[in-house]
Amino acid sequence: ASVAEGHTLEMEFRIERGQGYRAVERGHDETAALDFMQIDAIFMPVRKVNYTVEDVMVGGSLQKDRLTIEVLTNGSLTPQQAMSDAASILVSLFNPLKDVTLEPKPDEEAKEEDPTNHIPIEELQLSVRAYNCLKRAQVNSVADLLDFTQEDLLEIKNFGQKSAEEVIEALQQRLGITLPAEKSAKPS
Repeated sequence: ASVAEGHTLEMEFRIERGQGYRAVERGHDETAALDFMQIDAIFMPVRKVNYTVEDVMVGGSLQKDRLTIEVLTNGSLTPQQAMSDAASILVSLFNPLKDVTLEPKPDEEAKEEDPTNHIPIEELQLSVRAYNCLKRAQVNSVADLLDFTQEDLLEIKNFGQKSAEEVIEALQQRLGITLPAEKSAKPS
């Protein structure tokens, strides 16, 4: 501030502790006088963080990674304290996840149990015509094919009886899977 000769500038500061960033909440601080000027507060002592990951040989043959972290602070706490505080925050954030038990949805569980679901249709060694028709119908794996009945196969564009029989035979011989002949009646 520039002060003219013969005048004085008098200020009082309020210094607080906190975390992160706190914006001024205008009209919410009853302790503030009319001549009190509030400013946003930044409680971030860490100014800059750099890290590098290097390959390190341990015991001559075991390769591991070395993490080097450079922490620069404003001096209100040491880099070691900043790392310790950051680790504590991470632990408290992830701690609730350690006892979580995840149960797959019933549909997903059934599909994941059968490894044949992930087999691409290329491995069925179909004729070019049958393969191309299935690809155009967005059938890419055995799991996709199992959504069809023998009746549904005949509804695929340019997919005739001979191609349907070829697919049914390939599924039966290579994987022991039989497609249902027609859709089962829905219970009413």
